[in-house]
Amino acid sequence: MRRIRLPNVTLIAVAASYFIQIGAGFFALAAVGRVVSAAPPRSLAMLQGEYRYDSSAFWQIVPPITAALFLLATIANWKTPRRGMLLGAFAIFLLGGIVTGGVLAPFFADIVATGYSDTVSSELQRRASIWYASVPGVRYVDAAAGIALLVALTRPTTDRA
Repeated sequence: MRRIRLPNVTLIAVAASYFIQIGAGFFALAAVGRVVSAAPPRSLAMLQGEYRYDSSAFWQIVPPITAALFLLATIANWKTPRRGMLLGAFAIFLLGGIVTGGVLAPFFADIVATGYSDTVSSELQRRASIWYASVPGVRYVDAAAGIALLVALTRPTTDRA
């Protein structure tokens, strides 16, 4: 029977966590972003009221867990050929978080801050379409980093030289 090694377990854990996060990002774009950007401020209705859509708990919990798993996997795989791919994926994860948290999220929050109104603003619609068109680029780069994690799993934990 083959022994499960810590480098493999930590890499599998970070890949799973990261793909959960990537999936949630694509869901948010497809289900929320598409609707919200359709006809603001009227389309902001889904973010208002007692039963509004609110994914903030997910985004406050999962990215820090993913970051911690990245660190654990990097430490566990430091002396393996996987290190470079892990560091590259981690750098993309951090860059994606900076772009999302520093640019895209505030841009979206500014649109949402206008609040619901039973009208459609062409200026707000233009701004929402810019935001909606910008998000997929970050999500696709995140997906590429996730694929790098999967490729890293195909690499051995030791050099075979």
